[in-house]
Parts: sequence; structure tokens; C-alpha cells
Amino acid sequence: MNSSKPLYIGIDGGGTKCSAKLFNAKKEVIGHGISGPANAARDLAQTLDSILKSVHLALIDAQLSIKTIPKLKVAAGLAGATIPSVKAQLLAWQHPFECFTADSDLITSSYGAHEGRDGALLIVGTGSSAARFESGVLTQFGGHGFTFGDKGSGAWLGRSAIASTLEALDGVTAISALHDRILTRLSVSSSAGLVQKMILATPTQFATLAPDVVSLAKQEDINAMTLVAEAAAYLDKLCMRTLQNTELSLVLMGGLAPIYKPWFSPILRARIVEAKSGPERGALHLLHSHLPLIF
Repeated sequence: MNSSKPLYIGIDGGGTKCSAKLFNAKKEVIGHGISGPANAARDLAQTLDSILKSVHLALIDAQLSIKTIPKLKVAAGLAGATIPSVKAQLLAWQHPFECFTADSDLITSSYGAHEGRDGALLIVGTGSSAARFESGVLTQFGGHGFTFGDKGSGAWLGRSAIASTLEALDGVTAISALHDRILTRLSVSSSAGLVQKMILATPTQFATLAPDVVSLAKQEDINAMTLVAEAAAYLDKLCMRTLQNTELSLVLMGGLAPIYKPWFSPILRARIVEAKSGPERGALHLLHSHLPLIF
């Protein structure tokens, strides 16, 4: 493959994974690489490492040499990049690429979902957040991180399932299949063992328990259904606030977002549309807007 022509990398980084797509001069995907977590606010060093690894894997997928790296024009949408100090550190990074720019994953996801046009989105993966892009301005709702927010996210579901299990072990609530599943999954049998196992858990580790919560909610486990219903009610309100006083359509993004759709109110479901493209392609808009001379 001729690597003398322009090559672009669009990156989507979140709490669980970093996805890099390699585009040729025609903006066709020719390679894809996935590496580890890339929440820039939580662990910047890990985020930069994940970026490099995902780019390397995308080049391998495209059967291109790593010697191509200095020729790449790279843009990244990253969780946590809404924090000004974090974004400043990202832009000051001594990267190995021809050029690099970064912004919030909300920006790049919105660009991808609505092809740069006005619109709203809900992202629910390891974290959760909503945003609307209108007249060139992005306004974020929720998404304040695992410590203060991210309700309804995979991390929130996992942590809530742990809390529910501890209440059941204390005899405050009746033990259900959800609690048995959590104890089995984590290979513990007591509240002390559960606390010891998860006391230092990361959002990503909590999020690994979310599929169990969702699965058991579908099986009508009362405790799992309660957690999913609480999450859906919050996310419904978050989306309606995001759409307030607008006629914007809403795109659902992230691994967990589609799961909540049946739980949403009819008025919200009527505003939901399919994404035009993914956040990796949306990241290319950053190159166009921040680095127009090379795009």
C-alpha cells in the first residue's frame, strides 16, 4: 500500500477502551486498532499509552509499517478532555505524529453522529453523559465522572450492584439472583470479602459487572430491574433536559445506551435517530477545524 498519500487517524477513547481507525486520503477506513482505557482525566499516562498502542494496531491491521507513524495526522476524542487542564496537557504532548489534536469525546461523537450538524446525543458506556451541539456550541449535561456522577453508566450499575449485594448480606434486603451472581462472579462469599475485593476497584472494573445487571433485569430479577429502572429514569430526564427548547434529534451511543431505549418515555423515543457515523470519523472534524492547513 502506498503510504506517501495522506493518512488520518480518528480516535475514540473512553474508560474501557481506545479505538483508532486509520483513514486514507478518501476518508475510507483501511485499518482499526483497539487498546486499553483512555480516560484522560483519570489517567493521562495510560491514555497516551493507549493512543499509541491503538494506532500501532491500526497500522498492523492495514499492513503498514510503524515507520508510517511520523506521517500520520491524528485527532482524538477522549473522555475527561472537557477539563481545561487535561486538554492543555494533551495538546502539549510531545507526540510522534505529523500532527495531533484532541478534544472531548462528546465533541467527536457529536460530529460523527450528526455529520457536523446540530444535534444531541447520549453516551452510556463505562461513564455516562449527554450533550447538544447547536450553532457551533457544545453544551454538556451530566458526565461529571465516576466520583460525582455518571449515573446509569456501566460503572454506576456495577457499583450499585455491589452496594445492593452488601445490603442483602447484611439482611437489610432479601437476597436475589443478582446478589448470587455478583458473589459468584467475584468469587467471594461474605461482605468483608466483597469489600476487600472491590475497595480499590476502578470504574472499568465496576463496569464489567454491568452485563450481569442488565441480563438479570431482562430475567425480571427485582433488584436488577430496580437498578436499571432507576438508571433509565435518570437518563430519560437528562436527555429531556438536553433537548429542552430545541427541535434537535438525539443519537444513542456507547455500549449500554441502546439497552435503555425500551425503558425511555415515548416522547423521548420519538426524538431518537440513528447515528450517521461513529466517533472515530467524527474526530476527523477536529483536524478540519483545528488544523485546516493540513486537512
